[in-house]
Amino acid sequence: MLDIYVMGKRYQVPEGLTILTALEYCGYRLVRGCGCRAGFCGACATIYRTKGNSQLKFDLACQKVVEPDMYLTQLPFFPAPKTLYDVEDLEATGDEILRLFPDIVKCFG
Repeated sequence: MLDIYVMGKRYQVPEGLTILTALEYCGYRLVRGCGCRAGFCGACATIYRTKGNSQLKFDLACQKVVEPDMYLTQLPFFPAPKTLYDVEDLEATGDEILRLFPDIVKCFG
């Protein structure tokens, strides 16, 4: 078992868990910031540092395996632009999707 600290509170988790699964192991119910769980969407961006090292590190919680004495802070949720539309008025075309969600071309998934 490893000691990790989430927002200053100490928890013990099994070795080998990702940060995301370690948070769930600690009892956190993740409803935001957990995205695809495969490293594509970037929704689970996490800031962490380790004991004795003041350098802040950044990683995806779904990919990074916990380390002993890891101090974690989740980045706060920030809203994405919300597109408003009426489903009845949509055409099933790629151009329509790009018009409504122009940032989709930046998605790796």
